[in-house]
Amino acid sequence: MLRDIRACVEHEPATGPWNAVRHSPTTFAIFETFPDIAGRDAHVAGGGGDIFRDVARMNHLLIRPAHVQKVDVLLSKQVFT
Repeated sequence: MLRDIRACVEHEPATGPWNAVRHSPTTFAIFETFPDIAGRDAHVAGGGGDIFRDVARMNHLLIRPAHVQKVDVLLSKQVFT
């Protein structure tokens, strides 16, 4: 599922850095960034959002329902040095 989502966001010009992270063997998260709310809305309406709207697939893969938490990035470091 994560690979499918990443494949979708590769073609979204307003989706910036995208990371899939694992908190434990059974818990993961996706952290993705957008330049503005319009970019975030385009992602949710596009392919990445399609996967989350496929409730049957999500219920088959996940132990509990996925949830989305929107945050605003206040500061960041853009590159590795």
